[in-house]
Amino acid sequence: MKKVKKVISLLLMSIMIISIAACTPSGGSNNQASPSPTEASGTTPETKREITPMKAGDYTFDVKGNKPMKVKVTLTDTEIKAIEVVSHEETQGVSDAALRDIPKNIIEKQSIGVDTIAGATLTSSAIIEAVTKAIEAAGGKVDEFKIAESKPITAEESRPPMGTKDLPTNWDLTYDVIVVGGGFAGLAAAYEAATNGANTLIIDKMPVLGGNSQINGGVYASYTSKIADDLYKKLNLTPDTPEKHIEDTIVGGDYMNDPKLVRNLVYGAPHFLNLMLDNGLQVRESITRPGGHYGYRTYTTINGVGADIVAVQKKILANTSATVMLNTKMEQIYRETTGEQRIVGIKIKTDEGYKNVKAEKGVILATGGFSANIDMRVKQVPSLTADIPTTNHVGATGEGLIMAQEIGANTMQMSYIQLYPFADPNNGVLDATAVIPFSGPSSGIVYVDYEGKRYVNEGERRDVCSRAAQESGGFPTFSIFGQEIVDKGGFISEAQLTGGMEAERIFKADTLEELAEMINAHTYKGNKINMQGAALAETINKHNGYVKAGSDPEFNKRIDKGIMLTIEKGPYYAIPQWPSVHHTMGGLTISEKTEVQDIWGKVIPGLYAAGEVTGGVHGTNRLGSNAIPDAAVHGTIAGHMAATGKVPEYIPQDK
Repeated sequence: MKKVKKVISLLLMSIMIISIAACTPSGGSNNQASPSPTEASGTTPETKREITPMKAGDYTFDVKGNKPMKVKVTLTDTEIKAIEVVSHEETQGVSDAALRDIPKNIIEKQSIGVDTIAGATLTSSAIIEAVTKAIEAAGGKVDEFKIAESKPITAEESRPPMGTKDLPTNWDLTYDVIVVGGGFAGLAAAYEAATNGANTLIIDKMPVLGGNSQINGGVYASYTSKIADDLYKKLNLTPDTPEKHIEDTIVGGDYMNDPKLVRNLVYGAPHFLNLMLDNGLQVRESITRPGGHYGYRTYTTINGVGADIVAVQKKILANTSATVMLNTKMEQIYRETTGEQRIVGIKIKTDEGYKNVKAEKGVILATGGFSANIDMRVKQVPSLTADIPTTNHVGATGEGLIMAQEIGANTMQMSYIQLYPFADPNNGVLDATAVIPFSGPSSGIVYVDYEGKRYVNEGERRDVCSRAAQESGGFPTFSIFGQEIVDKGGFISEAQLTGGMEAERIFKADTLEELAEMINAHTYKGNKINMQGAALAETINKHNGYVKAGSDPEFNKRIDKGIMLTIEKGPYYAIPQWPSVHHTMGGLTISEKTEVQDIWGKVIPGLYAAGEVTGGVHGTNRLGSNAIPDAAVHGTIAGHMAATGKVPEYIPQDK
């Protein structure tokens, strides 16, 4: 029985093998065809386009882009053979890509469904219109040439567009370059753009140009200048170098600076300073080394205020064709949502109402920081409440930053907010008197607390000095100096000294004991202190010994013998001081060409920024006297870029 079952099993297996072999296709012996490569891949062969025959020839049409254009189209019976823009008055630099690429794309794809060029939509559409009219005139069917461009959608393209949903269809005003903000950066940008041939508009929401720059301390850091050699020799100072200025700035910012932006500041500083000197700026006969700087590079304007520089900037701007509109506030930035997503203009509010202003080449934001916007700064640093005053003017509210963020601009280092250690303790103002303590460390000024004792290395950075004052145990602190520093330091003018005493911002006495009594006689925000004259005299005498020895064992301050002076002869002077919110180091993220970048790290075409509205230049802490060259140099670069598409030649690109 077992043998029978085994034979049956073998027979069944043989039958199955034969059946399987019969079902398998092999070469040409099988009647079933193998699948084609197209079928296997799931695709179908491209179908040949059927084109209705046209009358071959040349067809020329007048169309309108931004301005009138003449376009010649050459057709065969089934093809678009050639497209020539015979004449046009389109804006050079803006429409170039459309004039070059649209004809090429239409011919290559044999389609009028090509994408228009962002920023040159009208030019693109005019060329497409001419080809459409040619097809119609030749008896062809336009729909046969309407093949929309298609390409795979990338993850990046699937993100929502960062721009303005509804752009204006009509513009009230048109300029090549629009500059928003009339301080150091804005004035520099407008001047540079206008002198490079751009039709330029500069607006400011305030009734006068200048903004915060007007009330700046008038101190300017530059490693050299046209007057540097004479001053270094006369003052017996060691000349500075760009490398040292770069190093100090980066160290002072805790290495959180963008080195490319620092190099811009340093290498551009002499160029702008010389421009100002050539046009009448007067500076004092001094080059100082303020806190955080370890090279003698800081110049002081004749009156010790930024208004000295603003006056020269306004004068040279008036000699250009630039248009100035005051009491004019930017309300919105317009950005395309298609193509390159270019900035195309802004909306402004004027005394006459709202207007849309077109920017053919670019918009430059020079709108400043946000130190006067309490809500905005508290979001970044909760401790900077309304209890802490600001040195800034009322217009430093940061809305330019917010409007840029609305169209996708990125920001950086927004929580880096600096306090000025030497402001008026009663109101937080940075007046001409408050600049004296800043300029004085290398000459021998001494900072003391409410007890008459030193509390910090006077050569330290601003953030260190501010923190030390706040932790000194009392309010306020004081700068102490003698007549020799007034006479030989070179950074205190007679008018500055006299004005300070008349305003009771500077106290003067024949002895240090009497000076302490005068300090005690005043109130500071309604409060009095009780400084001991003997303690103040002991502090100053001890410091005099350090100066003579060339060494400060107490706070390790750098003392340059022969430069730093003692405080041994009266009369003696005191300036009360206290930290006040001063400078926002964070802001818009920009490239070294001042191009604003979006949240994906890409440049926003047509948008530039300079000055305190930007971040990355100063890192965690700005060295005093770097503010003006930062604003002015980057403003100059922005103006040059917007007008010409290039960086000024004096900014090294290989560093």
